[in-house]
Amino acid sequence: MRKLTGFVLAALALLLVAPGAVLGSGYSIYEQGAKAMANAGAFTARADDPTALFFNPAGIVQLDGVRINVGTNAIFLTGSQFESTSGPSSGQSFNQLVNMAWPSSLYYTQKLKERWAWGFGVTSPFGLKTQWDNAFPGRYISREANLAVVNFNPNLAWTIGKTWSVAVGLDLARADIRELSRNIDFSGLGAPDGFTKLTGDGNDVGWNVAGRWANDKGWRWGGSFRSKMKPEVKGDITFENIPAPVAAAFPDGGATADIPLPATLATGVGYVKGKWEGEFDVVWTDWSEFDHLKIDIENNTIFVSDIDQIEEWKDTYSFRFGYAYHLSDAHQYRVGAYFDRNPIPDEHVRPRLPDADRTSVQVGYGYSRKSGFTVDVAYQALFFKDRTATGSPTSATDPVQPGDYKNFTSLLGVSLGWKFGK
Repeated sequence: MRKLTGFVLAALALLLVAPGAVLGSGYSIYEQGAKAMANAGAFTARADDPTALFFNPAGIVQLDGVRINVGTNAIFLTGSQFESTSGPSSGQSFNQLVNMAWPSSLYYTQKLKERWAWGFGVTSPFGLKTQWDNAFPGRYISREANLAVVNFNPNLAWTIGKTWSVAVGLDLARADIRELSRNIDFSGLGAPDGFTKLTGDGNDVGWNVAGRWANDKGWRWGGSFRSKMKPEVKGDITFENIPAPVAAAFPDGGATADIPLPATLATGVGYVKGKWEGEFDVVWTDWSEFDHLKIDIENNTIFVSDIDQIEEWKDTYSFRFGYAYHLSDAHQYRVGAYFDRNPIPDEHVRPRLPDADRTSVQVGYGYSRKSGFTVDVAYQALFFKDRTATGSPTSATDPVQPGDYKNFTSLLGVSLGWKFGK
């Protein structure tokens, strides 16, 4: 037990230092386990490993004994490009700086008698990581955006009759703005760019409910709802490289901002027959909660004022399909694909998050031993639709850098699982 406790603490430490990323629409991350990831996240109906705590907690009543699952994703942030269509940089191309992110997850489940089970998951359901160099023309709107959210989610599940199970849980979210930064234009003073950065963190509490139905003919249905949360992030705003004549007008100080974490509703239908299984899911995300980005700055001056940017995001749907083949009891091959709409209107596309509709394809492999040890791996290729941004980069309430964005991202996920007891 001491070794097990040490393992869990090490896994939690890995998760809490994981940097942010973007994979789902907006800044959501739906890749929370390699098995489900290889099936494009179409896992709400089957929900038959500990990652069910994220996709559909009602599924954990299927799992005997004590189960532990820990996983991480290597996200290769290498394929983002911007081509300017205005100003002195018109016709020039700029690439985001190459980065990697490692959002991770930890799950624990335990069967309680015959009809009850409980468990908790620690996941990174939201995150953001974009970084541009000092020559990028949109650097006065965003230089770097780095957001990481860690969610602790205990759940209790139980069966009703022979075919139904339900679950309820709490979501305890911690949002960490590791950096929201931009350059400041001092060319009018004949000086190089200044720099400003916001950092901070905040917490909020939400809830979730889930249900699942399965019959002995192989059909499965699942539904899972998570409430919205809005952590109030309290932090600091700092200024660097400010020319001496105006330095007093750029004081460091406190700042607060609300980060909307939207509600989600996932539902899916699956079928398991012999060596084959498949599932189709639809996921709705309540992104219309993000109507404005507001930052309340403590020390206002003639040059430093509170920020209120128009966002007006829209609710989105993603459509996910996954298929798996059991070569034997030990080996399983998986494929998946999904289409995900982005929530950002054309007139509000910013370099902080140049999101676009995306299509994803993925493949994966799972290995299981009779002892209960499992290894799952998945590879995902994410193709973004080209996106054109139009607007004014100098607008105080709606700054947009005109140009064309192109993006491609790939990801490699690995999960390890253990079973203890019966």
